[in-house]
Amino acid sequence: MTIDQVLPASFSQDVSDSATGSSYSGSAARADELISFLRQYTDERVNSSIMDDRRSVTPGAILDLGKAGLFGLQVQQKYGGQELSHADTYRVIAQAAVMDTNLALIVGVHNAIGVTPIRTFADERVKAEVLPQIARGTSLATLAVSEPDIGSNVQGIATTATSVPGGYVVNGTKCWISLGAWAGYVNLLTKTTDEKGRPKGLSAFLVEGRSAGFVPGLEAVTLGMRGFPQNRIDINNLRVSSDALLGAEGEGMAVAQSAFYGGRGMLGGACIGVMKRCLQLTARFAARRSVATGKLLDNGRAQQILSECMAATRAVEILVQQVADDLDAGREVSAELYSACKILSTELAFRVADWAVQLLGARGYLDTNIVGKLFRDIRLLRIFEGATETLTVYMGSVIAKDPQQLAELIGNRYGARSTLELLGKTYGDLMASLPESDRGTQTAYRNKHILANITGELACWGILAAMTEYTAKRTGTQLDQYTAFWAERQLADRMHTANDKKRQYGVFDADFLSERIAEYETSIGDVQQSLAGEDRKLDELLTRS
Repeated sequence: MTIDQVLPASFSQDVSDSATGSSYSGSAARADELISFLRQYTDERVNSSIMDDRRSVTPGAILDLGKAGLFGLQVQQKYGGQELSHADTYRVIAQAAVMDTNLALIVGVHNAIGVTPIRTFADERVKAEVLPQIARGTSLATLAVSEPDIGSNVQGIATTATSVPGGYVVNGTKCWISLGAWAGYVNLLTKTTDEKGRPKGLSAFLVEGRSAGFVPGLEAVTLGMRGFPQNRIDINNLRVSSDALLGAEGEGMAVAQSAFYGGRGMLGGACIGVMKRCLQLTARFAARRSVATGKLLDNGRAQQILSECMAATRAVEILVQQVADDLDAGREVSAELYSACKILSTELAFRVADWAVQLLGARGYLDTNIVGKLFRDIRLLRIFEGATETLTVYMGSVIAKDPQQLAELIGNRYGARSTLELLGKTYGDLMASLPESDRGTQTAYRNKHILANITGELACWGILAAMTEYTAKRTGTQLDQYTAFWAERQLADRMHTANDKKRQYGVFDADFLSERIAEYETSIGDVQQSLAGEDRKLDELLTRS
């Protein structure tokens, strides 16, 4: 029996209208057609090495993917989209990631953070005008939130839209904007003020990428995802009408959340594709590679690594599938589940890619082989749309204030009462271990972040352990049973680490760190390369005066 035979086919099941209240009829068939197209297109039309070397995807690929319908995965059919269920969308994204990670991220970003706010918050007139364009890929869409000084801290946004008669004037700077120079439409998040500068909350606007005053700047030179453009955007006296608002004034946070949450399931789908591709290649290599003990695949340690990687892959699949099933059934997905999906899918995908490089040995380190590129590319996703540490600290802080959602998810929905009790006891022990004498000090402030990170991480693994155990009881397959055992062991290891108080709180303060690291200048100097490279600036005699 093969692995494919023991995996449940839930990602291929269609979703009935009665279960969801939405028209997903035929979704699975349309998704199957897209997947078939992607597989053939990958074989005949994609060269990832060329795109990587040139730091640009093949221009014709964007047109081809648009024509095939990849840029309107969840757009309603009446607007020219595919109107796929979430489950079918995620498996299409998984196949796109197998095709090429750059192209997959372009498709995912456009559909998640570009299309979702327009589908959800634009009025009917705007939808009728814009959605057909972006569903066909004749225009791409994206989201502009990050700024040089605030990163993913949405509350710190400095870009300002000031009320004027008939609309707003926007000024500010955005950075790390995916598809920033390519997008025909940008969901722009700003803070809004009245004519006198009084704050009116965060707001979102749908801006045409070619608007006067909206100027794409330098493109980031990234370690991986080299064909995926990320730009600085300078916004200088950009005039937008009141009709450009997505939702009402002051509803910008809701718009941003719809985009980010929409993206987390798609990121999970992409991770599934990368993880399966890494394991496919590694198993193929291990079955052919002879080592001192015989075939690498017959080596016990290699089998252990591959077993854990396969369990990690199945765990992510279960997690992403749960998000999809909830959304397709019209159930609200908790912030904790969204966060766990983003954190664990990207962290585990990177771990699997790392093991693939390791097991391939020198071949894994060759840039001409596939796994090395996947390793570089997937690294971005641990940072993209919120770095893991940022999310775990935030998640832990929210849970500490109100643990009810987590208790409902783990204890009631999945019946993992013992897991919930262990999490509660561990958190209680950690709180009790904080010295009262440190309260109100800088040490307490530092420990608060450490504790929040531990809480967030444990919550993620608690969710995964509960979910995989629940799935194993339902399916009874050997793979799901092992996956549940693996997830429970991961949680236990992290609980053991969390209970090591000296390890958690024995850290240096900021002054000590800065002073000691500054001393490295004595042993290694402080060098900065200054040898001139290529001169790419326009000659001064040719510039505008």
